[in-house]
Amino acid sequence: MDKRFLNYPDWQDTADTLHLFLQMAGKVKVERGYKRPEWGHVRMYLTIQGIGTGIIPAQDRNFEIYFNLVHHHVDVQDSLGNRTRIPLGDGLSVADFHGQLMGALDYIGTPTPINPVPQEFHDPTPFDQDTEHHSYDRAAVELFLANLHFAHRSLTGFLAPMRGKTDMPAFWFGTMDLSGIVYSGQPAPYSGSDMIGRNAFDEKLCEFGFWPGDTKIPVPSFYALPYPFLASIGSYGTLLAPEKAHFLTPESEFLFSLEDAFAAPDPQQAVGEFFRSTFTILQRLDRWDDLDWITEPLTYRK
Repeated sequence: MDKRFLNYPDWQDTADTLHLFLQMAGKVKVERGYKRPEWGHVRMYLTIQGIGTGIIPAQDRNFEIYFNLVHHHVDVQDSLGNRTRIPLGDGLSVADFHGQLMGALDYIGTPTPINPVPQEFHDPTPFDQDTEHHSYDRAAVELFLANLHFAHRSLTGFLAPMRGKTDMPAFWFGTMDLSGIVYSGQPAPYSGSDMIGRNAFDEKLCEFGFWPGDTKIPVPSFYALPYPFLASIGSYGTLLAPEKAHFLTPESEFLFSLEDAFAAPDPQQAVGEFFRSTFTILQRLDRWDDLDWITEPLTYRK
C-alpha cells in the first residue's frame, strides 16, 4: 500500500484549484438535482479513476460530469450520446475552467447557470473572475486520489455493518472531504440560522470522514463529528484510540491524522479503531434510542 501523502501547504495551490473545479460541478448538481434530506442530493462519488457527480436529471435526458484524475480530464456527457471533454493541466485557471464547463453544458444541451461564489472556501472570488488559481500538479492529484481510495476502504469497513440508516462514503464538494454518516432516527432540531447547517442537521447523527487539510488544520486527517455537537468529552477521553487521536473542543470534532494512521502496523485497522472509539464515547455521553438494533450487523443467511 502506498503510504505517501501531502500536507495541505505542500500542494495548496493545486488543492485549491482542484477544489474550485469540483465545486463548480457540485453546484451544477445542486441546481439540477431533486432535493433530498441532509443535502443528500449534493453528494459526489469516488470511482477508481476519479470523482463524478453521478446522474443529474435534465428536461429530456440525464447527464453527468466526471473528473478523471488519472488521465486528467473532465468528461461532460448525457444519456443521448452527446459528449465533450475538458483537459486538466497546469495553467488552466478557475475562470477559464468555468467558461469551458458552462460551454460544455451548453454543447450537450443542458445549460446550467450556477452561483459563481465558492462555498466553505477561504477565498470568495467568483469562479468567473478567478485567475489566481491555476496550478495543477498531476503527481499531487494522483496521490490525493490514492489517499481517497484508502479512506474509502477504511470508511466502508467501519460503516458497512451498521444496520440503521447510513450514508456510505461520498465526496462533499464544499469542504473537499469524503465521508459517511450514521443516523439515529431521533429528531434534533438545529438552533443555528446558517443555510448549510439548517438543512444538514435535523436528527442525531455522527459523520465519519477524511479530508486533505485546509488553511486552519494543515494535515490530512480522519475525523468524527457528532451532532448535536459535543462541548467536551470529559473523562471519556481515556477511551479515545489510537493514542495520537484527539478531540478538538472548539470544533467539537475528533481527529486522527493520516500520517499517524500510516505509521501504524495496520493503517486500516488503526482508522477503524479511531472510528469505533469515537462512536463509543458519543454513546456514553448521549446514548441513542435503539442503539443495539442500529449497530447489530445484518446477518446474511444461506
